[in-house]
Amino acid sequence: MKKLLFIGNSHTYVNQMPQMVSELFRIYDSEEALPVMLTQGGMTLRWHGDQEQTHFNIRYGRYDFVVLQQATHPFDGAEALLRSAGWLLPEIRESGARPVAYMTWAQKSRPEDQAELTEAFTRLAREENTLLAPAGVIWERMRQQHPETELYAGDGAHASMAGSYLAAVSIYMAMTGKKALPFREDAFYTDRKLDAALCREIHRLAGEVFSA
Repeated sequence: MKKLLFIGNSHTYVNQMPQMVSELFRIYDSEEALPVMLTQGGMTLRWHGDQEQTHFNIRYGRYDFVVLQQATHPFDGAEALLRSAGWLLPEIRESGARPVAYMTWAQKSRPEDQAELTEAFTRLAREENTLLAPAGVIWERMRQQHPETELYAGDGAHASMAGSYLAAVSIYMAMTGKKALPFREDAFYTDRKLDAALCREIHRLAGEVFSA
């Protein structure tokens, strides 16, 4: 069984996204994956780094992967991201877990902000040798190629159910190293009221990004 720790805020916990990652492990790998969340609305990785429960979980949770999600609405910039993640990464590696940088997306009204997010998270993955879950890049392509698809919740910042599924696919592919994820029909999609054609397209675009 895999153990997954998610550290972040509402862009992690909305729509129970970590459970979607767990379900992808079940569907595609026939493997159980236990997701654990340390999340607090609006909080940054620096805030999490000040919490004793963060360090306790990393040290003693025996996780296979630790997903790091920075606050990005607003975003404090690349230097703050690298500094905050840098406080946690040595402890994550010492625990035997693999760190995953979870890149989120620009607000609906500010698509131009994605370039900064993409550069910052790509830099983090490159300089700190973390896995990268490029949800923001896949999100941007989905908006460009399928503007009729609603990835956002009503506030124009958080994810709709489809947006959370996109994030889960990106995290799962980052963890497993898959360059493509052929779509499989499964009750999971129906249960969450996700359109199969939309999920198939998310898989296709994710494959393009991971294969680039």
